[in-house]
Amino acid sequence: MHPHLWTIPGINFPIRTWGFVVGLSFVIALFIARRRARLTGLDPSVMVNLTLIGMIGGLIGGPLMYLLNHKSLGGREIVGGVILGVVSVLGYLWITKRSILRYMDAAIPALILAMGIGRIGCLMFGCCWGGTCETASGERSLAWAIRFPYFSPLYIKDWQKPLSDVPKELIWINPESKEKEPIPPQILAIDDIDSDKSLMDWGAAAYAFNQARKGDPRKSDLDAVSKAYADATKVLKDKNALRLAAAAHLTKLNATSETGATTWHDLRELAKSEHTAWVHPAQLYDFIALVLLFFVLSAIFWRRYRCGTVLAWAMILYPINRVTLEIIRTDNAREFGGLTISQLICSIIFVVGVVFTVWLAYSKPASPTTVTHAHST
Repeated sequence: MHPHLWTIPGINFPIRTWGFVVGLSFVIALFIARRRARLTGLDPSVMVNLTLIGMIGGLIGGPLMYLLNHKSLGGREIVGGVILGVVSVLGYLWITKRSILRYMDAAIPALILAMGIGRIGCLMFGCCWGGTCETASGERSLAWAIRFPYFSPLYIKDWQKPLSDVPKELIWINPESKEKEPIPPQILAIDDIDSDKSLMDWGAAAYAFNQARKGDPRKSDLDAVSKAYADATKVLKDKNALRLAAAAHLTKLNATSETGATTWHDLRELAKSEHTAWVHPAQLYDFIALVLLFFVLSAIFWRRYRCGTVLAWAMILYPINRVTLEIIRTDNAREFGGLTISQLICSIIFVVGVVFTVWLAYSKPASPTTVTHAHST
């Protein structure tokens, strides 16, 4: 798992691995689609438009389907991206009166490959994980099983259910949500929390003040700790709420610890030792399956004798892969008669693909290398 690829110097702008991999996958898909367009008499510039339109549709459709399915933001469903991307492409081809079947045959294998490469981005981000793959003793049951680190999406989800415990030392009060949550890695990465004397003095004063208020002390005692807290606060300069919360958390740990002093470095090392259970690398399974599907559809593309054959087989084979993958994955709820939303949609696509294949078998053959401007030839 490596969610950030690098940070642009000077502006400290992070390049996210998922976004970089997805962008790279579209570049590769565009190269392949343009080449096949040229070799089969299609307009390569149209492939550029299809790629851009499909990418925009995919970037909108993925989060939109996640929002509709999970009633929350922050995630994406690749099936939703595929659907809106393909619908957008079909709309463009229809409006511009291009041959839908010929252009889709050329574009679909490249799209499948882009989806497969995109799964590497999912692996680096830590989403789309598989089910548990470990023995009763906690060992991996398959040599290729993987586990994700502290604060990964799976780690947080297991804590929320709860299916696993987070060490109490790593649970703080988030100053923004005011809830008890695991400390984010970017906060743990700060090196000078406990070496900043003014910050730690404030933490000690804040802890003493809170304890005094809880203990119903005499007014003179409360006045004394209140003044100490106020004086410590005045000394602080440019200390944001996250750093203050970190100091308060560390102070409380040390005040209540029975095992000795705890440093911020100790917490960072403790987080490094945390991880999820061993799980199936579902992202890699899908990557391998979609790369193989790309080669299968490419073989069909160069040997087809009817336009639309590649599209039809993609509508049959991709759903089979996705429905099988969803059996291995455990990140999506099974809310539709034991099926996930992706399994339900892919089952529908599979049926349509079978009907489409039968229709092609009985339709008038069209030459795959002859460009026409009919809507559906």
